[in-house]
Amino acid sequence: MKIDVEKIDVGRFSIREQFDQEYLARLAQSLLDDGQWHPIIVRPVEGGRYQLISGHYRLKAAKRAGLKQIEADVRDLLDEEADLLSLKTNMLRQEMTPREQGLVLSRMMERYGWNQREISRKLSVEPRWVGRRLRVALDLHDEVAKALDNGQINFSVASILGSISQESQPQLLKIILDKGVTSIAEAGVLRRRFLNDAIFTIGHRGLQLDEFIDLLKKNNIEYLFDVRHSSETEDRPEFSKIILKRELERNNIKYEHKPEYGVPDIIMIPYKMGVLSYKCLKQWYEWHIKKEENLIEFMDHIKKSGRTALMCNERYAKSMENQNYASHRDILADLIIKYETEDQLLRFKKRIDL
Repeated sequence: MKIDVEKIDVGRFSIREQFDQEYLARLAQSLLDDGQWHPIIVRPVEGGRYQLISGHYRLKAAKRAGLKQIEADVRDLLDEEADLLSLKTNMLRQEMTPREQGLVLSRMMERYGWNQREISRKLSVEPRWVGRRLRVALDLHDEVAKALDNGQINFSVASILGSISQESQPQLLKIILDKGVTSIAEAGVLRRRFLNDAIFTIGHRGLQLDEFIDLLKKNNIEYLFDVRHSSETEDRPEFSKIILKRELERNNIKYEHKPEYGVPDIIMIPYKMGVLSYKCLKQWYEWHIKKEENLIEFMDHIKKSGRTALMCNERYAKSMENQNYASHRDILADLIIKYETEDQLLRFKKRIDL
């Protein structure tokens, strides 16, 4: 049936944040030239008026074209039914952006007390579909939301950005824009590298192998870099390379020996005896690392590997309790933390000694 356009209220079902003015103009001209192809959906309300459920573009286009009436499908619906139908029809016609869909989903969940699984079932979509839209609607920093609205990033990339803290989003957004990333897979890799900003250190002295592995698991370590010069230990064979690698990988922790970051006995033995000072060890070690000219590659490897710990023999990184000297991993961790680079994907913000 035809209804006077002036009797239709947008009301609670107004879900559009902005309209494509060019498309609106084309649609208005099409209504004049070709007539209306599909009716809008409304429901009756008091006073002989109607509430719009679906067809926001068509109603606006009709008004722009100067039409007095519009073809409408009138349905007697409860609030919940009308809300769901409004969202479903707009999803099918793709008249809402994913962020607008997220705002409506949030509003409906709050209004009816639905959780994410319940509303996904009512809409016949996956809970993940709902979650990604809620994320870009509610969790985006203003700069990221603006980039999404302006078309600088797509919905998939925005959903990745929405999964990290709002205060960190502008930094990762800049990296994504600089690199021209558009796929969710690429954005996910960058997020992983960006969030991997802590370097852990650990020593095995004084720990049983199961205690050592439990400590790594408790801190969600994914990759252990053995920075001992030699990975063989006569007094503690369970911490030799072959056995340690096998037991770690049984616990889903990857292992790699990096002997180039170790200190040979000719230097380490006099250092532990107190003949060589920490200052001398540090000077030699920093020279040794710079000579290798591969620290930046190692840092990149760590970033790609995930949550990482550097391991050597000494129980503590610094001098404490009955260990009266610092380990060389103390120097290595500091070098990594203090390394000056403009590439934020290579920066580590904190160090944690286990």
